Amino acid sequence: MKKILLICMLFVVGNVCSQNQGTITGTVSDVELDNEPLLFANVQLKNTSKIAQTNFHGNFEFTNIESGEYILVFSFLGYDTIEVPVVVKNNEIIRVNGGLKTKVILLETSLTADVAAVEKSKNSISLK
Repeated sequence: MKKILLICMLFVVGNVCSQNQGTITGTVSDVELDNEPLLFANVQLKNTSKIAQTNFHGNFEFTNIESGEYILVFSFLGYDTIEVPVVVKNNEIIRVNGGLKTKVILLETSLTADVAAVEKSKNSISLK
């Protein structure tokens, strides 16, 4: 009888404790390429150690997340990083899709400064 009571108590405690957690799932895609999935994009719960990478279909998942408010950070090399606020509730699965745009890098200013530095160093070398 004591064993049955103990098993029942463990079952009840397990169910009560698990109700304070939720799941975040979603997809990361390239907005400029007709929402093609991004493979191995990084998804992080900001200010936590929880990080996931997308699979071959651009999907990610965080399980057993404590209830509360979080910020999801989507990033991928060569793309702009975005942050999305998320509210995790007990026993709910929240679906969040992140669409990333390619990062614009202005090379003209950088190249002009480098060429000027090279020309200046050539002039100073030739003077010696």
